[in-house]
Amino acid sequence: MNDYFIRYRETKDEKYFIELLYYYEPVLNRNAQLFIKKYGLDSNRIDDLKQIFSSLLWSELQSYDSDIPLLQLIKYKLLKAWHEYVRTVCGNIHIDNDNLYQNLRKVALLYSQQPKSKPLEKVIADIAKELNISENTVQNCIITSTRFKQNSNLDIQNQDNENYFNSSITDVEIDTLSPEDIYFKNEQRKKLKTALSKLKPQDLRLIELVFGICPDCLKSKEKMTIREASLRVGLTTEGAEKKIKKILKQLKEELQK
Repeated sequence: MNDYFIRYRETKDEKYFIELLYYYEPVLNRNAQLFIKKYGLDSNRIDDLKQIFSSLLWSELQSYDSDIPLLQLIKYKLLKAWHEYVRTVCGNIHIDNDNLYQNLRKVALLYSQQPKSKPLEKVIADIAKELNISENTVQNCIITSTRFKQNSNLDIQNQDNENYFNSSITDVEIDTLSPEDIYFKNEQRKKLKTALSKLKPQDLRLIELVFGICPDCLKSKEKMTIREASLRVGLTTEGAEKKIKKILKQLKEELQK
């Protein structure tokens, strides 16, 4: 297949790149599906992964000048690009940087390997020791990994914004939760209540109205559109949208401490 790259380099004829993509597609499909399965992504992410591959391959091809097969050269870059896609696009919470994402992956892997009978405090302590990070970081990573779902990133135009809060406050029958679930759910509730208590009165009222969340008990209540809520707090619709973005960023930072 590398002959296609060599021919493109010599002729600059895009047909060689297109033909390569055609013949390589079965391999690309298999690799993308394995990545999706391994990291629990939605199956409809495959087109995005394939597009990332094509874009990266085309970009690298422009400066390709080596006898080493190009597909081999970009293997690491492709995996990194796919993980960057997962970090920035595939979760319903934001993961600010690659270092945090790497910690999250390591902690989640070690956590999944722990015996069910092992006390949670011991699990956290052992993982912290093995990775040489704080126990608080381990705890936050475990909490974050349980909330990291394969949905769109938080966006003010996305009607699923409420999931940002619902992942912490949704009522679940206590009998269906494991001790770990109960522990982390309570921790999330405490952190959310603390974060909300630090908001200015107008900001807190705006969040209460738009997301339908009681700041005192965290129970769900009737929600309003941003336009309706903006009138209640004395803002324009545009002003309310900007303010909500700012508030959500502040809350996210508080919850990740």
